[in-house]
Amino acid sequence: MNKNINRKINMGRFIKSCPCSPGKLHCCYHIITPAVGCPFNCSYCFLNFYSKDNGITIYSNTDEMFKELKEFLDARKNTPTRIGTGEFMDSLAIKELDDVNKELANMIKKDGNTIIEFKTKSKRIQPMLDIPAHKNIVLSWSLNPQAVIDTEEPLTASLQERLESAKNAAEHGYSIALHLDPIFMENKLLNEYIDLIDKTMSIIPVSKIRWLSMGGFRYTDELKLCMLEKSGLNKTYLSGEFVHCHDGKFRYPRYQRVKFYNAIGNAVKRHGNIKTYMCMENSDLWRHINFDDKTVLSSLSDI
Repeated sequence: MNKNINRKINMGRFIKSCPCSPGKLHCCYHIITPAVGCPFNCSYCFLNFYSKDNGITIYSNTDEMFKELKEFLDARKNTPTRIGTGEFMDSLAIKELDDVNKELANMIKKDGNTIIEFKTKSKRIQPMLDIPAHKNIVLSWSLNPQAVIDTEEPLTASLQERLESAKNAAEHGYSIALHLDPIFMENKLLNEYIDLIDKTMSIIPVSKIRWLSMGGFRYTDELKLCMLEKSGLNKTYLSGEFVHCHDGKFRYPRYQRVKFYNAIGNAVKRHGNIKTYMCMENSDLWRHINFDDKTVLSSLSDI
């Protein structure tokens, strides 16, 4: 997990809208990026292609980032908003960002309409337990069955460690979010994903789960080459049936995605009324979903 850490000035914007693919339903999420890179090297991660030196870059001009965040919050005073740091990095795994995370949390606590999400695959939550929890601060975990973690996410915390960390965060007072993305939609894995939901809900208090998102494994031509050449993705995950979609990405056929989304979504609903949605999917697919409807996307920012 030892990667070179570089520091540089960010010459661009720190805050951007989530890069939702064209034609897909947007969840109105925003990204704030204090760093780019991750210590975990998950086999399927686009950062393996995006970050050419495979290191971690921490932006040194954080004063400008905090100023930009204040301007962003001031401009959206009456607009419920979700923002998170976990798009181009693991939010909690990099100790050099602990103070940045605490300051981000402190700024968001003072805003009545914004939720900030810190997303991770780690068990490293003590720095967040050293500060008071708040309803506007969400800690979230990306989840996969342990069999997938073993082969595709071997440097990350185990499933049990992630769930225990989420439980501890919930007991401290934080709200929790969960992300099943990517879901490897092989028929032999469906029951493992259902078991994953049941195990998760037996450990984390359902009342503390703010939302749950799902997304099927997807890739571009460039990322596929990178996965095969650089990161060693289990080739069986690339040998199934995939469809080339309008946004240039390859996805499992719609019938397979609907099958998995409905099975997992209904498994979630058996445990409680958790806001559950799909990432990077269009209206046509949503019409085949029987556990929720797309109006859930407009309520994700409710405090």
